[in-house]
Amino acid sequence: MPIPELTFSVPGEPVLTFQPVVDLADGRLLGMEALIRWKHPRLGQIGPDRLLPMAKSHGDIVQLNQWVLAAACSQASDWSPSVQLAVNCHTSQLRNGAAVRAVYSALESSGLGSSQLTLEISETTASDEEAVLDLRALTAMGVLLAVDDVGTAWSSFEPIRRLKVDIVKIDRSFISGLEKGEGVNRMVVESVVHLAHSCGMSAIVEGVETAHQVALARQFGADGAQGFFFARPLSAEEATALAAAPVVPRYSRSEPLTLLPGRWPGGGRKGGDPGKPARAGGKPPKAGSSKRISSSSGKSRA
Repeated sequence: MPIPELTFSVPGEPVLTFQPVVDLADGRLLGMEALIRWKHPRLGQIGPDRLLPMAKSHGDIVQLNQWVLAAACSQASDWSPSVQLAVNCHTSQLRNGAAVRAVYSALESSGLGSSQLTLEISETTASDEEAVLDLRALTAMGVLLAVDDVGTAWSSFEPIRRLKVDIVKIDRSFISGLEKGEGVNRMVVESVVHLAHSCGMSAIVEGVETAHQVALARQFGADGAQGFFFARPLSAEEATALAAAPVVPRYSRSEPLTLLPGRWPGGGRKGGDPGKPARAGGKPPKAGSSKRISSSSGKSRA
């Protein structure tokens, strides 16, 4: 798939990574969230927390998000259909039809099925009347919707319910507070999970870093989780090695950064011992060909 050339006000080039989302019931890989970083010639790698405000201030946020969408869909076209791709969508894309056009183009060019794509939006976007019109058009195409960082700007669950969102993602700040015995965090997590399930939605917790947090999330009934406990963001090649495997990988829910033995390429740790778990934070064996995304050429390279 041809990837549109990205012209950005900041020198450097984009780097696309993918964060696994894990099923808390059995450790199965549910999907990957596409994350953008920027390789700056002087500052090194700039993470999303600095990059996105920078893109907004330079007026580049829509173009940047469109590049991520196209590049991520191209990469995910090699994955198993059971592994979901999640891409963040900014409110400004949803007020002029840009997101609908970009999603249609990315799916058409990559061949990725619309039901394999999840767009992540903020709570405020879910309440934006102009944005909701485009979001309804996207769901009519078969694209799934997830509301990110739920709880940080939460005043009512009603806009989320009316929009018929598929997934709510509970902000990492509430998960980190669970181990500190802060009662309000427990109340928020339990309430969001309960409301999500009562509306037919899935609930995913973000920022999981310890086995205790995994256990608590399971205790509260959350469906999935992502965070450094399971895996740090993977390169495009590493993500495809997992997501395109003949058997969907499973992560340990008690040991950090650990893939359970399976029949994906190599079968386990480096050396391919199928009787031992693999470290999820390292470089898994490659599964077939994987695209390397380039913004300068406008094309993906094998």
